[in-house]
Amino acid sequence: MILFDTPAMDLHRVVVTSTRFKPEARALVGEITTRLEALGTVVEADPDGIMILSEVATKADLVISVGGDGTLLSTARRLVGVHVPVLGVNLGKLGFLAEHSPEEVIAYLGGGDHNGWRLNPKMMLQATLVGDLQVTRYALNEFALSQGVMTRLMDIDMKVDGQHAIQYRADGLVVSTPVGSTAYSLSLGGPILSQGLRAFVVTPIAPHSLTNRPIVLDGTSKVSLELKTPVEEVVLLVDGQERLDLRSGDRVVISAAPTDFILISSGRRNSYDILRHKLGWGTTPNLKGD
Repeated sequence: MILFDTPAMDLHRVVVTSTRFKPEARALVGEITTRLEALGTVVEADPDGIMILSEVATKADLVISVGGDGTLLSTARRLVGVHVPVLGVNLGKLGFLAEHSPEEVIAYLGGGDHNGWRLNPKMMLQATLVGDLQVTRYALNEFALSQGVMTRLMDIDMKVDGQHAIQYRADGLVVSTPVGSTAYSLSLGGPILSQGLRAFVVTPIAPHSLTNRPIVLDGTSKVSLELKTPVEEVVLLVDGQERLDLRSGDRVVISAAPTDFILISSGRRNSYDILRHKLGWGTTPNLKGD
């Protein structure tokens, strides 16, 4: 366990980022920026989430992501290639990843106690589309091969480290990280992976065969997915926020991203606490209805 032990007064350079989809976050971005500048910190404010963080944050001591889990997913993708701790401020509903409250962050900037905060590296994935153009995207939660309004079955050939593994016949396929194992993959019946694992899980969407089950692969694996049937409106969804259009014969190669996402945790709760309190994991059914 590595502690985050940097007082606010020792921060030399900070990036404060958010998203244009959360206009209510702009005031907090402004307040955080003002407080940091009063400490003599150089601040890069990115309230609309449009900066190329992999360039802006190369010399930063800290990135503060204001919004919620969705904002944090975007921040993670834009930071690939940079080793910098990220503090997630939650203005949303879930707060699965962004667990710090605005009051807690303001208190930290005022010299408040941050004992127990720790750095939690999160494995990310990269996907490279091999087709007419070669395009690479990154994900903290998952990549999903999915269709639009069409519901035809897809034939997807999967190779692992160059060796044929299986040909799925399904509505789609989800490849998720340990973080993403409690997101889309979980809703499809996939397993919950421990957050510290170096692994990822492949989960079919409505497979045509009962023998097609989720599979957990070693984090060093390289997975190749090739679309074998002519289907329309097939896309590769990135964390549910970005999309790449695919055509029959296109191939997607998925592996671990070159860097982890370094998330600052409060240390007050572990991943099982979050699963119980946020997702109701393992709770007794309310049979009386009260």
